[in-house]
This record gives sequence, structure tokens and C-alpha cells, in this order.
Amino acid sequence: MTQVTIRRIEESWLEKAKIEAAERRVSMNQVLVEALRRGLGAETEPVRKTNLDRYAGDSDFDPEWDKFLEKDLKRLDPELWT
Repeated sequence: MTQVTIRRIEESWLEKAKIEAAERRVSMNQVLVEALRRGLGAETEPVRKTNLDRYAGDSDFDPEWDKFLEKDLKRLDPELWT
């Protein structure tokens, strides 16, 4: 591994890297190295997202869903709590 200096970086990019590093609780260096790896297509495995962001807001639940929640999912089993 080697060390390099990159000049003339957009301030907005730097701010995004700082925010991501703080959110992920990793170093800004790690965020930037990963970004370079992805940008250069040098990843050994594809990046996997482990969240459900792509599903947020795309479902249209009908009134039957609320009935299902009330009937089945909000019911407590007394045997589990004794």
C-alpha cells in the first residue's frame, strides 16, 4: 500500500465523506478508499446494501392490513409471559 495526496477536491465531496464516516463510525480515509475502489471498478465483490430503503414508501396498504395487524400481530400469547 502507498500513500497519496489528492488536490482540488470539491468541498461538498469532503463534507459528504465526513458525514458518511461519522454515520458509519469509521475513518474518513476508509470512506474515501472505498469510494475510489467503487469508482474505479476495482471491487472484488459487488456492494451490498443491507437496508430496506428501496422499499420505503412504495407499498399501498389497504384496510385489510390494519385488521391483520390488530388480529394477529398485536396479540400477546399469555403462555409466553408466564
